[in-house]
Amino acid sequence: MRISEIDLYHLPGWMNAVFEQVEKQCEEELERESETYRKIIKEEHTLLEQFPFLATLADGDEIAEGMELTVEEARALSRFLALEDDRRGIEAVKYYLLGGRGAVEMMELLGLV
Repeated sequence: MRISEIDLYHLPGWMNAVFEQVEKQCEEELERESETYRKIIKEEHTLLEQFPFLATLADGDEIAEGMELTVEEARALSRFLALEDDRRGIEAVKYYLLGGRGAVEMMELLGLV
């Protein structure tokens, strides 16, 4: 089996716990180290409080009927999606760096470096 064939949604519980731990570590380090990340999170929370329909969209809840948005709501949705994209981009870089750090630590444990 190739790594690309692994279905992340059906991993054993222990592997899922590893991914959750890495996700938590990523978020904690970004919260501590990145002012930009903190601003994104804060603005996302503000938008979610002001426009409750965003939570429905962000959580992937089923939408039973069409939504008619005001101009203000459409702008809020656009901004929220841009923030989500920025946040995920920052997290992707951090995941990459965490993986590199983990690889170096593993090499050190194996005496390869």
